[in-house]
Amino acid sequence: MSEKLNISRRAFMKTSAAMATAAVSSTIAHAGDIPAKWQEPKCTGWSWEKPAQTIAPEQIKKIMNVDVAVIGAGLAGFAAALSAAQEGAKTVVIEKTRSWSARGGHITGFGTRLQNELGVKIDAPEIVRRLISWGQGRMDERLLWMFARKCGACVDWAEELANKNGAKMTLWEGYYKGPTYTEFPVTHFFYNKDVSLDYTYGNSTGIGNVVIMPIFEKELKALEVDILYRTPAVKLIRGADGRVTGLICGKPGNYTQINASKGVILATGCYASNEEMRKRWSPYSLRVDAQIYFPTKSNTGDGHIMAMQVGGAMQRNDDHAATVHLEAGAASYGFLHVNQNGERFKNEDVNTQSKSCSKELQPHGVAWTVYDADWLDQVKSQVDGNMAGGLFYGQMWQPWGAGWNKDVEKATQDQHIKDGKVVVANSLEELAQKMGIPAEGLKKTVARYNELCEKGVDEDFGKRKVLMTPILKAPFYAGKLSSSLLAMSGGLHTDPSLLVLDANDKPIEGLYVCGAAAGDYFGSGDYPTICPGMNHGRCLTFGRLAGIMAAGGDIDKSVKSMQFEA
Repeated sequence: MSEKLNISRRAFMKTSAAMATAAVSSTIAHAGDIPAKWQEPKCTGWSWEKPAQTIAPEQIKKIMNVDVAVIGAGLAGFAAALSAAQEGAKTVVIEKTRSWSARGGHITGFGTRLQNELGVKIDAPEIVRRLISWGQGRMDERLLWMFARKCGACVDWAEELANKNGAKMTLWEGYYKGPTYTEFPVTHFFYNKDVSLDYTYGNSTGIGNVVIMPIFEKELKALEVDILYRTPAVKLIRGADGRVTGLICGKPGNYTQINASKGVILATGCYASNEEMRKRWSPYSLRVDAQIYFPTKSNTGDGHIMAMQVGGAMQRNDDHAATVHLEAGAASYGFLHVNQNGERFKNEDVNTQSKSCSKELQPHGVAWTVYDADWLDQVKSQVDGNMAGGLFYGQMWQPWGAGWNKDVEKATQDQHIKDGKVVVANSLEELAQKMGIPAEGLKKTVARYNELCEKGVDEDFGKRKVLMTPILKAPFYAGKLSSSLLAMSGGLHTDPSLLVLDANDKPIEGLYVCGAAAGDYFGSGDYPTICPGMNHGRCLTFGRLAGIMAAGGDIDKSVKSMQFEA
């Protein structure tokens, strides 16, 4: 037995040594490779998996030599290009549409000059912690802290340009002020001097990003930055050493090769108009009622695809955040919400993103907000009394200190009634008929809701007493809640270098990304609404930072960092 035991030991040691050697060899052979568990799912057939098109040299009719090339003439692209040019870099902007693009206008900033002037204190670390919690930690936290430190100075930079060119900036007062779901007073927007900040039915003139974009364009032209409109980027150029050295743009038979000695910046926006990409990275977003983007359907993921074709990777958290708001339908406020069966299904004391997403889970994805003749006074009391607010509750361009405007909201509702987004009736039976839902179901739900209002306790869904308003007085109203996809807020794998990373977390030198094309910033599934304007805020901030870094500048010298209080 002893002899057999010794032989077994010798055999065991020999086998163990061989296994250890093999393991070491395997480690050396695959050093730096991404672990199998993080590898891209082997789902083949996606269009972006095809190699980039081959372009024959004779099709290239022009060659440009610059320091920095920026693809995309949106907020991020113009901020990047202007920042690079201010650093002394010869810069060009390439844009596939006929002009620059501007959507919305809410821009997040922490510790801005305007906030300090108004006495608005911002606890940036607390905001970052809440953003991380919202996204369940599924992001690169370094990007959020980088944003927190730099966004205020970047907003100040844009405001200086606005003031220089006759425009102004204010804070948004309509943010949500509930004790459980709370938004922060961090939302800025630009407007032209002497313009009315009243707006009806979402229509406004001289307010939002449409104000700052022509100012950026003017400043770019003053620095002799070429802006090539109607010039789609087609292909990135990556050299044998792995560095991206430029791109090819234009149309078949008439291409231009742009050599960018210091770098290419992808500021191409999101991929919300590319259903194939949404199917891969955000299938829930396919449920929405509408998609709103301008220029229409220009956000097709071009930058993402070009980056992947030269070895770039998408962020590892592949449940990309979708920005979904109730933009296409009626304002929801905090009133009773019912589904297609006339049943209440939620606590209405939440943000527009949550309402949009929960609505999609109801029968046929249908939901309504129901209220009575006293609605105007009730909403004004709630918003002005710091009890509620938020998008499609507080008003879109509600300037700091102005209060909620009843006249504007009534005019907006009148237009919604005309368009069929709001129905009105003198009885609940008639209202249900116009809504296309069972009258008995609606009457039963309203009776129960009124009972809870009378009790002062929402025993069913726990809504705050101050938002429990009974439905008693005709005429009665019902607004159709329609979800709208505004942007896909996930994108290319990146880190604080703002360079696109490959599947092994290695940066692709010379290839920067900013704005909605960049990933690793938001967590899973839903866009966080606690900082209204976060998408535009990161476009402005990371656009500016990417431009400085691509030009070889030092962001800590060019952009002041916010100092967090103890």
